[in-house]
Amino acid sequence: MPQLNLPEDLRRRILLSMYRTADELDWEFLGNSGKTAQYRRWFDDPEIGQRLLNYAHEKDVRVWFKDVPMKEYARAQEGIGNFVPYVRRRFRGADEIVQTLCAPGWSVVPGSVEGKPNHCLATDGATTRYICWGRAGRLSDLIWAAVNEAIDAEARPGIVVTTRDGESIAQRERDHHVRLADHCGIDLTHLHRTMIDNPDLLQDPE
Repeated sequence: MPQLNLPEDLRRRILLSMYRTADELDWEFLGNSGKTAQYRRWFDDPEIGQRLLNYAHEKDVRVWFKDVPMKEYARAQEGIGNFVPYVRRRFRGADEIVQTLCAPGWSVVPGSVEGKPNHCLATDGATTRYICWGRAGRLSDLIWAAVNEAIDAEARPGIVVTTRDGESIAQRERDHHVRLADHCGIDLTHLHRTMIDNPDLLQDPE
């Protein structure tokens, strides 16, 4: 993965610009052909790709687009990782996930939020639970992660299958998710999320 040695103001400007465009395109719903076309436009942009050519070879710039900012884009929308300050809108984060799955009084254990898959530890002060979340297409990964935690866990792990505006899951499929998770000793629920303005958003450098 190429790590471009960029001046901080240029890096900030490029990341804010790329993520602003990704928001406008609804990147997570964009097909492969649409993403490929946008990568080409970013490379051809005199203020983005052509500026980056001053710091790296063409191949490295093209790979950097995919393997650095856009690989981190979905995580940043979840409030995870170092790229969070560059997204204009994001989900409410792990607190919303925990409050959906657990009873009142549960909260996220500080410092426990991580990715691959998105997960955290939740506690009510006496018991700690592992909780992971993601879209239905990642359900097999979520179940595998939770099952591995269940082996030594003091409490049943949990999964939250998430949807966002523009997505829905049929009730029959939801019921199947719950039965499958219960068979594995895992609690599972569904949550439809909406995005909020990112309170940690950086501003464009002057």
